[in-house]
Amino acid sequence: STTTFVGMVAAVSAYTSLPRVVAQLTLNTATRPCVPRAVASSRAAHLGATVHSRARLPSVRTYSKRLHVRMGPPIPPSADFIGHTVGKGKHRLAVYLDYTCPFSGKMYKMLFGQVAPLYADKLRVTFYHQVQPWHPQSTLAHEAALAVAKVAGEDAFWKFSALLFDNMEALMDVNTIDMSRRQIYTKLAEMAESVGVDKSKVMAQLQLNEEAIANGQQNPGNAVTQSLKWEIKASRQMSIHVSPTTTLNGLLYDTSSGWTLDQWKELLDPLE
Repeated sequence: STTTFVGMVAAVSAYTSLPRVVAQLTLNTATRPCVPRAVASSRAAHLGATVHSRARLPSVRTYSKRLHVRMGPPIPPSADFIGHTVGKGKHRLAVYLDYTCPFSGKMYKMLFGQVAPLYADKLRVTFYHQVQPWHPQSTLAHEAALAVAKVAGEDAFWKFSALLFDNMEALMDVNTIDMSRRQIYTKLAEMAESVGVDKSKVMAQLQLNEEAIANGQQNPGNAVTQSLKWEIKASRQMSIHVSPTTTLNGLLYDTSSGWTLDQWKELLDPLE
Protein backbone atom coordinates (compact mmCIF):
# COMPACT_ATOMS: atom_id res chain seq x y z
CA SER A 1 0.00 0.00 0.00
CA THR A 2 1.00 3.67 -0.28
CA THR A 3 1.28 4.05 3.49
CA THR A 4 3.58 1.06 3.80
CA PHE A 5 5.66 2.26 0.86
CA VAL A 6 6.11 5.73 2.37
CA GLY A 7 7.01 4.25 5.73
CA MET A 8 9.64 2.02 4.15
CA VAL A 9 11.10 4.93 2.24
CA ALA A 10 11.24 7.10 5.36
CA ALA A 11 12.94 4.42 7.40
CA VAL A 12 15.51 3.43 4.82
CA SER A 13 16.25 7.02 3.81
CA ALA A 14 17.88 7.51 7.19
CA TYR A 15 20.71 5.29 5.97
CA THR A 16 20.91 6.11 2.28
CA SER A 17 19.76 8.72 -0.23
CA LEU A 18 16.01 8.99 -0.88
CA PRO A 19 16.22 9.02 -4.72
CA ARG A 20 18.23 5.81 -4.65
CA VAL A 21 15.63 4.05 -2.47
CA VAL A 22 12.75 5.14 -4.68
CA ALA A 23 14.63 3.98 -7.76
CA GLN A 24 15.16 0.52 -6.29
CA LEU A 25 11.52 0.09 -5.28
CA THR A 26 10.16 1.18 -8.66
CA LEU A 27 8.95 -1.58 -10.99
CA ASN A 28 11.41 -2.39 -13.74
CA THR A 29 9.29 -1.68 -16.84
CA ALA A 30 12.30 -2.13 -19.09
CA THR A 31 12.42 -5.86 -18.47
CA ARG A 32 9.40 -7.45 -16.80
CA PRO A 33 6.54 -5.11 -15.74
CA CYS A 34 5.73 -6.90 -12.49
CA VAL A 35 9.27 -7.49 -11.19
CA PRO A 36 10.79 -4.94 -8.73
CA ARG A 37 14.00 -3.32 -9.88
CA ALA A 38 15.86 -4.65 -6.85
CA VAL A 39 15.31 -6.80 -3.80
CA ALA A 40 16.49 -5.71 -0.36
CA SER A 41 18.58 -8.27 1.44
CA SER A 42 20.02 -8.05 4.90
CA ARG A 43 22.24 -9.87 7.32
CA ALA A 44 21.42 -7.45 10.08
CA ALA A 45 18.29 -7.48 12.22
CA HIS A 46 17.38 -3.82 11.62
CA LEU A 47 16.61 -1.48 8.77
CA GLY A 48 20.18 -0.32 8.53
CA ALA A 49 20.96 -3.17 6.17
CA THR A 50 22.65 -2.55 2.84
CA VAL A 51 20.30 -2.26 -0.12
CA HIS A 52 21.58 -4.20 -3.11
CA SER A 53 20.54 -3.22 -6.60
CA ARG A 54 20.36 -5.05 -9.90
CA ALA A 55 19.23 -3.11 -12.93
CA ARG A 56 18.26 -6.21 -14.88
CA LEU A 57 17.25 -9.78 -14.31
CA PRO A 58 19.84 -12.42 -15.21
CA SER A 59 19.91 -13.06 -18.93
CA VAL A 60 18.45 -16.31 -20.21
CA ARG A 61 20.70 -18.42 -22.37
CA THR A 62 19.33 -19.78 -25.57
CA TYR A 63 20.25 -23.21 -26.83
CA SER A 64 20.19 -24.35 -30.41
CA LYS A 65 19.94 -28.02 -29.48
CA ARG A 66 16.57 -29.46 -30.54
CA LEU A 67 14.36 -30.75 -27.76
CA HIS A 68 12.70 -34.13 -28.21
CA VAL A 69 9.16 -33.99 -26.83
CA ARG A 70 7.38 -37.20 -25.93
CA MET A 71 3.83 -36.93 -27.25
CA GLY A 72 0.79 -37.95 -25.24
CA PRO A 73 -1.91 -40.43 -26.21
CA PRO A 74 -3.67 -40.18 -29.60
CA ILE A 75 -6.37 -37.54 -29.97
CA PRO A 76 -9.56 -37.72 -32.07
CA PRO A 77 -9.13 -36.52 -35.66
CA SER A 78 -11.88 -33.91 -35.28
CA ALA A 79 -14.09 -32.25 -32.64
CA ASP A 80 -17.16 -34.19 -33.79
CA PHE A 81 -15.46 -37.57 -34.06
CA ILE A 82 -16.74 -38.70 -30.65
CA GLY A 83 -20.46 -39.38 -30.42
CA HIS A 84 -23.22 -39.61 -33.01
CA THR A 85 -25.37 -36.54 -33.65
CA VAL A 86 -28.70 -35.75 -35.29
CA GLY A 87 -30.17 -32.27 -35.77
CA LYS A 88 -28.59 -28.96 -36.70
CA GLY A 89 -29.67 -26.52 -33.99
CA LYS A 90 -27.40 -24.31 -31.88
CA HIS A 91 -28.36 -26.11 -28.66
CA ARG A 92 -26.96 -29.54 -27.80
CA LEU A 93 -28.59 -32.26 -25.76
CA ALA A 94 -26.12 -35.07 -25.11
CA VAL A 95 -27.12 -38.45 -23.77
CA TYR A 96 -24.82 -41.20 -22.48
CA LEU A 97 -26.37 -44.60 -23.19
CA ASP A 98 -25.54 -48.26 -22.76
CA TYR A 99 -26.92 -51.04 -24.95
CA THR A 100 -27.42 -53.38 -21.97
CA CYS A 101 -29.29 -50.86 -19.80
CA PRO A 102 -33.13 -50.97 -19.93
CA PHE A 103 -33.37 -47.32 -18.88
CA SER A 104 -31.06 -46.37 -21.74
CA GLY A 105 -33.37 -48.22 -24.07
CA LYS A 106 -36.35 -46.13 -22.95
CA MET A 107 -34.37 -42.91 -23.23
CA TYR A 108 -33.08 -43.80 -26.69
CA LYS A 109 -36.55 -44.42 -28.07
CA MET A 110 -37.91 -41.18 -26.64
CA LEU A 111 -35.04 -38.90 -27.63
CA PHE A 112 -34.26 -40.24 -31.08
CA GLY A 113 -37.78 -41.41 -31.91
CA GLN A 114 -39.73 -38.31 -30.81
CA VAL A 115 -37.69 -35.46 -29.31
CA ALA A 116 -34.92 -35.15 -31.90
CA PRO A 117 -37.28 -35.03 -34.92
CA LEU A 118 -39.49 -32.45 -33.19
CA TYR A 119 -36.62 -30.05 -32.40
CA ALA A 120 -34.33 -30.77 -35.34
CA ASP A 121 -34.07 -27.07 -36.29
CA LYS A 122 -32.87 -25.85 -32.91
CA LEU A 123 -31.42 -28.88 -31.15
CA ARG A 124 -28.59 -31.32 -31.81
CA VAL A 125 -28.99 -34.59 -29.94
CA THR A 126 -25.79 -36.58 -29.46
CA PHE A 127 -25.47 -40.24 -28.50
CA TYR A 128 -22.36 -41.07 -26.47
CA HIS A 129 -21.28 -44.62 -25.69
CA GLN A 130 -21.49 -45.23 -21.94
CA VAL A 131 -20.04 -48.70 -21.36
CA GLN A 132 -21.18 -50.36 -18.14
CA PRO A 133 -18.28 -52.72 -17.27
CA TRP A 134 -20.26 -54.76 -14.76
CA HIS A 135 -21.99 -56.15 -17.85
CA PRO A 136 -18.97 -57.56 -19.79
CA GLN A 137 -20.99 -57.88 -22.98
CA SER A 138 -21.61 -54.11 -22.87
CA THR A 139 -18.11 -53.42 -24.19
CA LEU A 140 -18.60 -55.88 -27.04
CA ALA A 141 -21.93 -54.33 -28.05
CA HIS A 142 -20.46 -50.83 -28.18
CA GLU A 143 -17.48 -52.10 -30.16
CA ALA A 144 -19.86 -53.65 -32.67
CA ALA A 145 -21.81 -50.38 -33.00
CA LEU A 146 -18.61 -48.44 -33.62
CA ALA A 147 -17.57 -51.06 -36.18
CA VAL A 148 -20.89 -50.70 -37.98
CA ALA A 149 -20.50 -46.91 -38.11
CA LYS A 150 -16.95 -47.30 -39.42
CA VAL A 151 -17.73 -49.71 -42.25
CA ALA A 152 -21.26 -48.61 -43.21
CA GLY A 153 -21.77 -45.03 -41.99
CA GLU A 154 -24.02 -43.20 -39.56
CA ASP A 155 -27.33 -44.29 -41.08
CA ALA A 156 -26.35 -47.90 -40.49
CA PHE A 157 -25.26 -47.02 -36.95
CA TRP A 158 -28.72 -45.67 -36.10
CA LYS A 159 -30.46 -48.72 -37.57
CA PHE A 160 -28.14 -51.04 -35.67
CA SER A 161 -28.58 -49.14 -32.40
CA ALA A 162 -32.36 -49.26 -32.73
CA LEU A 163 -32.12 -53.01 -33.34
CA LEU A 164 -29.95 -53.53 -30.25
CA PHE A 165 -32.34 -51.59 -28.03
CA ASP A 166 -35.32 -53.44 -29.50
CA ASN A 167 -33.63 -56.77 -28.74
CA MET A 168 -31.95 -55.99 -25.44
CA GLU A 169 -32.86 -59.32 -23.88
CA ALA A 170 -30.44 -61.06 -26.23
CA LEU A 171 -27.59 -59.13 -24.57
CA MET A 172 -28.65 -59.52 -20.96
CA ASP A 173 -26.36 -61.26 -18.48
CA VAL A 174 -28.49 -64.39 -18.23
CA ASN A 175 -28.42 -64.85 -22.02
CA THR A 176 -24.71 -64.27 -22.54
CA ILE A 177 -23.12 -65.82 -19.44
CA ASP A 178 -22.16 -69.03 -21.25
CA MET A 179 -21.09 -67.35 -24.50
CA SER A 180 -17.46 -66.67 -25.43
CA ARG A 181 -16.28 -63.27 -26.59
CA ARG A 182 -16.05 -64.51 -30.16
CA GLN A 183 -19.56 -65.96 -30.00
CA ILE A 184 -20.97 -62.63 -28.83
CA TYR A 185 -19.10 -60.82 -31.61
CA THR A 186 -20.57 -63.24 -34.13
CA LYS A 187 -24.08 -62.70 -32.79
CA LEU A 188 -23.66 -58.93 -33.00
CA ALA A 189 -22.29 -59.16 -36.56
CA GLU A 190 -25.31 -61.24 -37.55
CA MET A 191 -27.58 -58.57 -36.10
CA ALA A 192 -25.73 -55.97 -38.13
CA GLU A 193 -26.23 -58.08 -41.22
CA SER A 194 -29.98 -57.99 -40.63
CA VAL A 195 -29.95 -54.19 -41.13
CA GLY A 196 -27.94 -54.40 -44.33
CA VAL A 197 -24.33 -54.30 -43.08
CA ASP A 198 -21.72 -56.74 -44.38
CA LYS A 199 -21.16 -59.24 -41.57
CA SER A 200 -17.61 -60.07 -42.64
CA LYS A 201 -16.58 -56.41 -42.57
CA VAL A 202 -17.93 -56.00 -39.04
CA MET A 203 -16.12 -59.14 -37.89
CA ALA A 204 -12.90 -57.88 -39.47
CA GLN A 205 -13.12 -54.74 -37.34
CA LEU A 206 -13.58 -56.82 -34.21
CA GLN A 207 -10.68 -59.21 -34.71
CA LEU A 208 -7.56 -58.73 -32.62
CA ASN A 209 -4.74 -56.84 -34.31
CA GLU A 210 -2.66 -59.65 -35.82
CA GLU A 211 0.33 -57.43 -36.60
CA ALA A 212 0.51 -56.32 -32.96
CA ILE A 213 0.27 -59.93 -31.82
CA ALA A 214 3.15 -60.87 -34.13
CA ASN A 215 5.20 -58.14 -32.46
CA GLY A 216 4.62 -59.68 -29.06
CA GLN A 217 1.64 -57.72 -27.75
CA GLN A 218 -0.84 -59.73 -25.71
CA ASN A 219 -3.55 -57.06 -25.39
CA PRO A 220 -3.48 -55.62 -28.91
CA GLY A 221 -7.08 -54.50 -29.18
CA ASN A 222 -8.95 -54.31 -32.46
CA ALA A 223 -9.75 -51.74 -35.14
CA VAL A 224 -12.26 -49.86 -32.97
CA THR A 225 -10.47 -50.06 -29.61
CA GLN A 226 -9.08 -46.52 -29.90
CA SER A 227 -12.49 -45.12 -30.79
CA LEU A 228 -14.02 -46.79 -27.75
CA LYS A 229 -11.24 -45.39 -25.54
CA TRP A 230 -12.09 -41.88 -26.70
CA GLU A 231 -15.78 -42.44 -25.97
CA ILE A 232 -14.99 -43.68 -22.46
CA LYS A 233 -12.55 -40.85 -21.81
CA ALA A 234 -15.19 -38.32 -22.85
CA SER A 235 -17.59 -39.57 -20.18
CA ARG A 236 -14.96 -40.08 -17.49
CA GLN A 237 -13.67 -36.52 -17.77
CA MET A 238 -17.27 -35.40 -17.18
CA SER A 239 -17.42 -37.73 -14.12
CA ILE A 240 -20.35 -39.55 -15.69
CA HIS A 241 -21.00 -42.91 -14.10
CA VAL A 242 -24.53 -44.10 -14.78
CA SER A 243 -26.64 -44.52 -17.89
CA PRO A 244 -28.60 -42.76 -19.05
CA THR A 245 -27.06 -39.39 -18.21
CA THR A 246 -27.87 -36.18 -20.07
CA THR A 247 -26.19 -32.82 -20.52
CA LEU A 248 -27.74 -29.70 -21.97
CA ASN A 249 -25.40 -27.23 -23.64
CA GLY A 250 -22.44 -28.85 -21.93
CA LEU A 251 -23.81 -28.96 -18.38
CA LEU A 252 -25.13 -32.00 -16.56
CA TYR A 253 -28.93 -31.86 -16.49
CA ASP A 254 -31.14 -34.10 -14.40
CA THR A 255 -33.66 -35.86 -16.62
CA SER A 256 -35.40 -39.22 -16.49
CA SER A 257 -35.91 -42.14 -18.83
CA GLY A 258 -39.52 -42.08 -17.68
CA TRP A 259 -40.24 -38.58 -18.99
CA THR A 260 -43.10 -38.18 -21.42
CA LEU A 261 -42.87 -36.06 -24.55
CA ASP A 262 -44.77 -33.28 -22.76
CA GLN A 263 -42.13 -33.21 -20.01
CA TRP A 264 -39.37 -32.91 -22.60
CA LYS A 265 -41.32 -30.10 -24.26
CA GLU A 266 -41.48 -28.27 -20.94
CA LEU A 267 -37.66 -28.37 -20.83
CA LEU A 268 -36.93 -27.63 -24.48
CA ASP A 269 -39.68 -25.26 -25.64
CA PRO A 270 -38.12 -22.22 -23.88
CA LEU A 271 -34.89 -22.65 -25.83
CA GLU A 272 -34.61 -19.93 -28.47
